[in-house]
Amino acid sequence: METNGGKFGMNCEICGMKRLNIGLIVHGFALLHAAVAFGCRAFGLTDELMLTLLTMLMTVIICISRQKSVRFMAFSIVLVNILGFIMGRGAALLLDLTLSSPLAIYPIATFVTTEIIGWSVYGLSFLHSRRTPEKAEGTGSLTWLLIAFVLVLAVRLAILLLTGKGSRQPDSSDITILLDYLFTLAVLVFISEYAMRQQAKAKAAAEEADLARYRYMMLKQQVNPHFLFNSLNILDYLIQEQTREEASDYTGKLADIYRYLIRSEDTTLVKLREEMEFVQKYVDLLQVRWPEGLEVETAIPEELMALQVVPCAVQLLIENATKHNAVMPDRPLKIRISADADGITVTNVRIPKVGKEPDSTGLGLKYIRKQYEDLAHRGVEIVETADNYSVKLPLI
Repeated sequence: METNGGKFGMNCEICGMKRLNIGLIVHGFALLHAAVAFGCRAFGLTDELMLTLLTMLMTVIICISRQKSVRFMAFSIVLVNILGFIMGRGAALLLDLTLSSPLAIYPIATFVTTEIIGWSVYGLSFLHSRRTPEKAEGTGSLTWLLIAFVLVLAVRLAILLLTGKGSRQPDSSDITILLDYLFTLAVLVFISEYAMRQQAKAKAAAEEADLARYRYMMLKQQVNPHFLFNSLNILDYLIQEQTREEASDYTGKLADIYRYLIRSEDTTLVKLREEMEFVQKYVDLLQVRWPEGLEVETAIPEELMALQVVPCAVQLLIENATKHNAVMPDRPLKIRISADADGITVTNVRIPKVGKEPDSTGLGLKYIRKQYEDLAHRGVEIVETADNYSVKLPLI
């Protein structure tokens, strides 16, 4: 388990890498847009469709990197192309007031517009994730994406033919260009489908690996030699020094604990009521060991008992508290378990142990966090002060 004093939160290095990747995508496409605009203007070619395809490709890549659904991707493609057309024309008109060369006006206007569009898509995806954090984003059907592609290209082709060609009938070069762009569109759809399918497979494999690691950790917990050794010692003491009823009650609770652990092996979520019944038996055994050194208070509204938690998660937090804090009769270790609609919180006072701190790998809390990220797409909150250590687990 992770030590009570350990830091727990967002991995800044990973977050910085994500920001860097998005920045490279947006800046790279902005430069590419500008280069295409410059090259087409320099050779007297039309850049409308090429810039449209590049904008759609940039939007697809950003949405895939943000793990957004196909519907969100399709909506973004249509929106950014409408805004891009308006903003590009507006920026070009403004630059036309200060610059005289079209070779400078259109590349600069295109660069600025692409930067704004790229970061707007990223911002929109971020807001969408915050508004719907509990809902997993799947890849879904490509129907919406294909509709968006065709709609955007049809509108841009119509604008191109009406504004650039006048009433002239399309010639063979027009047909060739159209076929080229339709082929490019098909390639873009194929790339999008392949990328999303690979992303879905990678996500499923990662979640399966996280679940396997958590189950392995729970399996090790079942045969924890320290817990079993202490439990058998206490049972031996009860048999020799206490009444038969106390020894029988202790044996029954110990059997119930291992029964719950075995039953939870292949379960990803359990009702809070079941988890708390298990936790109460675990606490009862601990209080036999420390009759005056451990105080556990529980305050959970009845209406929340039907919600779900990761099995053994609350118990592991109780174990974490007793493992990394001193338990003394003259200074009891106080633990409070409370819950609201957002989650269940385990808070313990901090009583540093005298001597060497027990070895800790931090795997228990790490795997609990990964389970909640995979199952609920929500994080585990940790609040640490000089006097208290608190962990809040989401209720699902």
